[in-house]
Amino acid sequence: MKNNYFIIIIVILFILVADYSFPAGIIADDDYGVRAEFIQGKAVPGDIVTLRLKFKIPPGFKLPENPEIAGLNGFDIVKKRTMTDGIDIDIFVDRMDDLHLTALEIYLYNKKGGQKALKSNPVVLFVKPKIIVKPTENLLRPVKGIISSGYGLKKVLLIVFSAICIILAAIAAYYYFIKYRRNKKSGPAAPVLPPHIKALNRIDSLVLSGIPDRYERRSFCFILSEILREYVKGIRGFNALEMTVDEIANVVKEKDDIKLLGVLKKMDLVKFADNFISASSLEEQVGLSRAYINKTKPEEI
Repeated sequence: MKNNYFIIIIVILFILVADYSFPAGIIADDDYGVRAEFIQGKAVPGDIVTLRLKFKIPPGFKLPENPEIAGLNGFDIVKKRTMTDGIDIDIFVDRMDDLHLTALEIYLYNKKGGQKALKSNPVVLFVKPKIIVKPTENLLRPVKGIISSGYGLKKVLLIVFSAICIILAAIAAYYYFIKYRRNKKSGPAAPVLPPHIKALNRIDSLVLSGIPDRYERRSFCFILSEILREYVKGIRGFNALEMTVDEIANVVKEKDDIKLLGVLKKMDLVKFADNFISASSLEEQVGLSRAYINKTKPEEI
């Protein structure tokens, strides 16, 4: 009987040790040639997160200058950096749901052209949507009892109110007279264009002479960013021209607006960090800008 108890205790200890050694949802590193992990524990839409891939290159093989990594389709890759023991990949978070990366594959080559694939473990990054909490409106407290309501005070208030009304009437008459004379001299005012037509016209004028050379692309990005921010201000009602990308991300809720954050982020990297942007990438950003405007413009009646 004592032997049976001893065996049961040994089995329970083995199960506990196994659970602590390999927690649920974690796969042993030995099953994969690449260990994948996100540097950040969590993110919100608009962030740039880093995916780190660690691995050892087998003898006789080497990693190309532009590594081939399968399994990243559908993700907005900002930059890749090759290190001695792996690769860091910056990814722009353009969605409100979690980033699920299934097993990735990195391809290595030997001198004879032979190919070898290293497989990574699946990895998940939790994305927390930003929720805007409406602040409680401040209420004015009643002033009854603070000011005396006697006849003398009422008479004074009536005189003050009458004087204010006369002054406001004089200002309104003067403003109307000036505006009437100005309109009479200049003729009818030009019609105000809808935000989407104005934005598309400005983009057409911007790219009329083609994509600029490398040294003028920074000013090009300044103008394109201003056009998009002015358009967002026109359709969403908040002043995007005076806000950073992170501040805009705190306000927008539509998926199309969240995707636009990627374009604004890349424009800011060129504007303020003087990052290099190729002509093809700049053409792609112009195309994404036009697509966003056409998708979010008001429906024609």
